[in-house]
Amino acid sequence: MASILFSQHSSNPLEVGSSDTRNKLYLKHYQDARREQPASSDDPIDGYQMPEIEDYHNHLTSIIPDYTIPSRRAHADEDQGMDESDDELLEPMNEDEHGRSDEVEDVDESDEETTIMKKSVEDRQEIEQEIVELESAVPNLSKDYKLVDRLGTGTFSSVYKALDLGYHSKWDNSPWHGFHPPSSSAHYQSAPRPAGTKVFVAIKRIYVTSNPERIRNEIAILADCRGCRHVSQLITAFRHEDQVVAIMPYHRNDDFREFYRVLPMAGIKAYFRCMFRALHDIHARKIIHRDVKPANFLFDPRTGQGTLCDFGLACRMDTTPTQTLGACFHTSATTEHPHGRVLLRNDIKLDQTKKMQKEARLKSTMPSDKVGYPANETRPTSKANRAGTRGFRAPEVLLKCSEQTGAIDVWAAGTILLFFLTGKFPLFQCTDDNEALMEIATILGKKKMERTATLHSRTFATNVPSVTELGITWNSFVTKQNPDLYTSPKTDPTCYPYNTSHHSEHDNNVNADSLPPPPASSSSPSREPSSPVSVSSNAATRENAARHAHKRDIDMAFHLLQGLMEPEAHRRTTPKDALAHEFLLDIDEPADDEMFPHPFGQGVCKKHHFVDEVTEEPCVKVYEPMRPGQSVPRLGVKRLAHGQGIAIGRQPCEFHRDVTLYG
Repeated sequence: MASILFSQHSSNPLEVGSSDTRNKLYLKHYQDARREQPASSDDPIDGYQMPEIEDYHNHLTSIIPDYTIPSRRAHADEDQGMDESDDELLEPMNEDEHGRSDEVEDVDESDEETTIMKKSVEDRQEIEQEIVELESAVPNLSKDYKLVDRLGTGTFSSVYKALDLGYHSKWDNSPWHGFHPPSSSAHYQSAPRPAGTKVFVAIKRIYVTSNPERIRNEIAILADCRGCRHVSQLITAFRHEDQVVAIMPYHRNDDFREFYRVLPMAGIKAYFRCMFRALHDIHARKIIHRDVKPANFLFDPRTGQGTLCDFGLACRMDTTPTQTLGACFHTSATTEHPHGRVLLRNDIKLDQTKKMQKEARLKSTMPSDKVGYPANETRPTSKANRAGTRGFRAPEVLLKCSEQTGAIDVWAAGTILLFFLTGKFPLFQCTDDNEALMEIATILGKKKMERTATLHSRTFATNVPSVTELGITWNSFVTKQNPDLYTSPKTDPTCYPYNTSHHSEHDNNVNADSLPPPPASSSSPSREPSSPVSVSSNAATRENAARHAHKRDIDMAFHLLQGLMEPEAHRRTTPKDALAHEFLLDIDEPADDEMFPHPFGQGVCKKHHFVDEVTEEPCVKVYEPMRPGQSVPRLGVKRLAHGQGIAIGRQPCEFHRDVTLYG
């Protein structure tokens, strides 16, 4: 499995420092949950269940040396004394003789530097030892970076959080920052960090056991993805003897399991806007991520910003067929057809195909001992890239399609949307590819699976009773898993966008024009105070409008889901079409094409761009500064770093903005 490039620091709101003004609200949720009976693990989380209460007490023991976990019989007595001392229980504070806290009111920036102190003594010792070993193995690392914590570990690598000691004084950060305009959702990637602030990075240590070609592939792909929106940017990468490290920006994020059941609908939309913008941009560069899943998408539910990371399994789209035996009946990805298209009838051996289908349908009616696949396979094997994580693989991957496209990433994104709608994660838990196909077939039905298999020159046969001819709709499947789906959830004030100052009724998708006007100000003598009846009526109207908006959002989400989970890859919704879908379309944002970062060599100034045939370096033609006595400007060549020279939307790149020179 690819390395996990995401923060493991806790996102439990109970662990937010006492300087956070929302602590009392968090604590109230905790108290309410503690008084209630423990809910089923499959129920949406409205408060904190018993495991969260235990985690809360365990957290207190780690920050308060003398704290004792109370017994459950002491809960009632403990509740009575919590109103005034809740902040002190959450985090010990240094106070002067007047009882004032030494801490600032805002979240202390240095808190990111000390997250390791929130971990157990054993974990801290282990992490500190790893840091010492890494600094010893790569001696020059400590000169530029101060390692402070470990973010995660995987099969091929470990990732650490570090303070960038040279950000403000030593490095040219423009190539990886890019030039996303303020109106772009990815502007946070380009915004320089304020002078004097601490800047954190993620340092990925790739294990020496990794295949060298795999390392080269990942770093090369990350370099080509510079400038992509909501994609982890490669700052630099270097090798010391057998040690390879890659430096990327650090992105604050929460564990998916802690927010996917409580994230507001507006937050879910922000999640997928970021994800599909990332997929749109990398697919335009002929790159497939191959391992899209919650662990590889760093999302901060407080800001609504998400970043696609871990390109360890990523590959480039192959536009040339890799095999003739059992070749698929569809094309590779093209600019006009990003997910390919079905071959023309003249290019398909119809007689052979119909014969295969007929034999497969006949086999489906036979006894169990006649249906299945041989234990000792003697037929020629079909070779195809099946890298990815079980439960997220698209049908074409399971069927060993040799001409895979970015559609496999879209299927994985649809699986994540299923998690939000069903309130269950994980959902598909197969042990091999055949079981995975059966899980999908149980929903889609035998007929669709036969068509999908034929598209890849395969057959699908089963006599399992749960696999019906037509299957069930995604709506039926989801509502069976989550009967309360259409019930408007309570808003979580800690999540985006309800924690932002600019949040309005529009963020709720409630038509403000359809709502009654707000009560007049008490300073206005021309209006009488609202009566209890009118206030109640206004509240009922707003509640009804919110309920209607929630139902509409769910219906639109199902419509999008159907396109994302289309089994035939060439028919599957593309990231660009997903962003234009009514569920994700935001009329207050610029059209996505206006913010799209073109691959190098494309865009309005593409005639001035080229790649050196020898060094393969990106280059641009620019006019040189005029010299004394020179009357005509002369074109020269400037060699660029990856990430430079990216044209965005209809705007030229940073080197060709002078319209008097470049038109």
